[in-house]
Amino acid sequence: MFDIGWTEIVTIVILAVLIIGPRDLPKAMRAMAKMIGKAKHMMREFQNNVDDMIRDTELEEVKKSIQSARNFDVKSQVAKAIDSDGSIEKGMDLSKEAAAFNNSMKEPSPLQNEEQVAVPKKDAVSDQSEKK
Repeated sequence: MFDIGWTEIVTIVILAVLIIGPRDLPKAMRAMAKMIGKAKHMMREFQNNVDDMIRDTELEEVKKSIQSARNFDVKSQVAKAIDSDGSIEKGMDLSKEAAAFNNSMKEPSPLQNEEQVAVPKKDAVSDQSEKK
Protein backbone atom coordinates (compact mmCIF):
# COMPACT_ATOMS: atom_id res chain seq x y z
CA MET A 1 0.00 0.00 0.00
CA PHE A 2 2.70 2.51 0.99
CA ASP A 3 5.72 0.76 -0.55
CA ILE A 4 7.84 0.97 2.59
CA GLY A 5 10.98 -1.14 2.66
CA TRP A 6 12.84 -2.64 5.66
CA THR A 7 15.22 0.25 5.92
CA GLU A 8 12.38 2.75 6.25
CA ILE A 9 10.68 0.60 8.92
CA VAL A 10 13.90 0.32 10.95
CA THR A 11 14.38 4.10 10.70
CA ILE A 12 10.80 4.74 11.91
CA VAL A 13 11.22 2.31 14.85
CA ILE A 14 14.51 3.92 15.92
CA LEU A 15 12.98 7.43 15.74
CA ALA A 16 9.90 6.26 17.69
CA VAL A 17 12.09 4.79 20.47
CA LEU A 18 14.14 7.97 20.66
CA ILE A 19 11.22 10.45 20.51
CA ILE A 20 8.49 8.58 22.46
CA GLY A 21 10.72 6.57 24.74
CA PRO A 22 10.69 2.86 25.50
CA ARG A 23 8.22 3.23 28.37
CA ASP A 24 5.40 4.94 26.37
CA LEU A 25 6.06 3.08 23.11
CA PRO A 26 3.47 0.25 23.76
CA LYS A 27 0.74 2.85 24.44
CA ALA A 28 1.67 4.76 21.29
CA MET A 29 1.66 1.52 19.26
CA ARG A 30 -1.83 0.63 20.58
CA ALA A 31 -3.12 4.11 19.75
CA MET A 32 -1.57 3.87 16.27
CA ALA A 33 -3.14 0.42 15.75
CA LYS A 34 -6.58 1.76 16.78
CA MET A 35 -6.24 4.67 14.34
CA ILE A 36 -5.20 2.32 11.54
CA GLY A 37 -8.13 0.03 12.39
CA LYS A 38 -10.57 2.95 12.28
CA ALA A 39 -9.13 4.11 8.95
CA LYS A 40 -9.48 0.58 7.53
CA HIS A 41 -13.06 0.38 8.79
CA MET A 42 -13.91 3.75 7.21
CA MET A 43 -12.34 2.70 3.91
CA ARG A 44 -14.20 -0.64 3.95
CA GLU A 45 -17.49 1.16 4.66
CA PHE A 46 -16.83 3.67 1.88
CA GLN A 47 -16.05 0.83 -0.55
CA ASN A 48 -19.27 -0.98 0.44
CA ASN A 49 -21.28 2.19 -0.17
CA VAL A 50 -19.69 2.64 -3.58
CA ASP A 51 -20.41 -1.02 -4.41
CA ASP A 52 -24.05 -0.55 -3.34
CA MET A 53 -24.40 2.51 -5.55
CA ILE A 54 -22.93 0.62 -8.50
CA ARG A 55 -25.23 -2.34 -7.83
CA ASP A 56 -28.26 -0.02 -7.64
CA THR A 57 -27.26 1.65 -10.90
CA GLU A 58 -26.84 -1.71 -12.59
CA LEU A 59 -30.17 -2.82 -11.14
CA GLU A 60 -31.90 0.24 -12.61
CA GLU A 61 -30.34 -0.53 -15.99
CA VAL A 62 -31.56 -4.13 -15.76
CA LYS A 63 -35.06 -2.92 -14.82
CA LYS A 64 -35.11 -0.58 -17.83
CA SER A 65 -33.98 -3.34 -20.18
CA ILE A 66 -36.64 -5.71 -18.81
CA GLN A 67 -39.30 -3.02 -19.22
CA SER A 68 -38.21 -2.34 -22.80
CA ALA A 69 -38.31 -6.09 -23.48
CA ARG A 70 -41.86 -6.24 -22.11
CA ASN A 71 -42.95 -3.37 -24.35
CA PHE A 72 -41.23 -4.84 -27.42
CA ASP A 73 -43.80 -5.70 -30.08
CA VAL A 74 -42.33 -8.64 -31.99
CA LYS A 75 -45.14 -8.78 -34.54
CA SER A 76 -44.78 -5.17 -35.63
CA GLN A 77 -40.97 -5.38 -35.70
CA VAL A 78 -41.04 -8.51 -37.88
CA ALA A 79 -43.67 -7.00 -40.15
CA LYS A 80 -41.60 -3.83 -40.43
CA ALA A 81 -38.47 -5.81 -41.27
CA ILE A 82 -40.13 -8.07 -43.84
CA ASP A 83 -42.79 -5.83 -45.32
CA SER A 84 -41.64 -2.24 -44.84
CA ASP A 85 -43.94 -0.76 -47.52
CA GLY A 86 -47.00 -2.91 -46.66
CA SER A 87 -47.36 -4.49 -50.11
CA ILE A 88 -47.35 -8.07 -48.79
CA GLU A 89 -50.01 -7.28 -46.22
CA LYS A 90 -52.20 -5.67 -48.89
CA GLY A 91 -51.76 -8.73 -51.11
CA MET A 92 -52.67 -11.06 -48.27
CA ASP A 93 -55.74 -9.09 -47.18
CA LEU A 94 -58.58 -11.56 -47.61
CA SER A 95 -61.25 -9.59 -45.79
CA LYS A 96 -63.09 -8.69 -49.03
CA GLU A 97 -63.07 -12.30 -50.20
CA ALA A 98 -64.20 -13.49 -46.76
CA ALA A 99 -67.07 -10.99 -46.74
CA ALA A 100 -68.17 -12.09 -50.23
CA PHE A 101 -68.05 -15.75 -49.13
CA ASN A 102 -70.11 -14.99 -46.01
CA ASN A 103 -72.71 -13.16 -48.10
CA SER A 104 -72.92 -16.07 -50.56
CA MET A 105 -73.51 -18.44 -47.65
CA LYS A 106 -76.40 -16.31 -46.40
CA GLU A 107 -78.25 -16.31 -49.76
CA PRO A 108 -80.34 -19.48 -50.27
CA SER A 109 -79.23 -21.76 -53.10
CA PRO A 110 -81.61 -22.50 -56.04
CA LEU A 111 -82.08 -26.10 -54.82
CA GLN A 112 -83.29 -24.93 -51.44
CA ASN A 113 -85.94 -22.71 -53.12
CA GLU A 114 -87.29 -25.62 -55.24
CA GLU A 115 -87.56 -27.93 -52.24
CA GLN A 116 -89.51 -25.35 -50.31
CA VAL A 117 -91.96 -24.91 -53.17
CA ALA A 118 -92.36 -28.61 -54.01
CA VAL A 119 -92.97 -29.88 -50.49
CA PRO A 120 -96.26 -28.69 -49.03
CA LYS A 121 -96.47 -28.01 -45.36
CA LYS A 122 -98.42 -30.37 -43.11
CA ASP A 123 -100.62 -27.56 -41.92
CA ALA A 124 -101.74 -26.80 -45.47
CA VAL A 125 -102.64 -30.46 -46.11
CA SER A 126 -104.54 -30.80 -42.89
CA ASP A 127 -106.44 -27.58 -43.62
CA GLN A 128 -107.60 -28.95 -47.02
CA SER A 129 -108.78 -32.25 -45.52
CA GLU A 130 -110.79 -30.43 -42.88
CA LYS A 131 -112.57 -28.32 -45.50
CA LYS A 132 -113.86 -31.40 -47.37
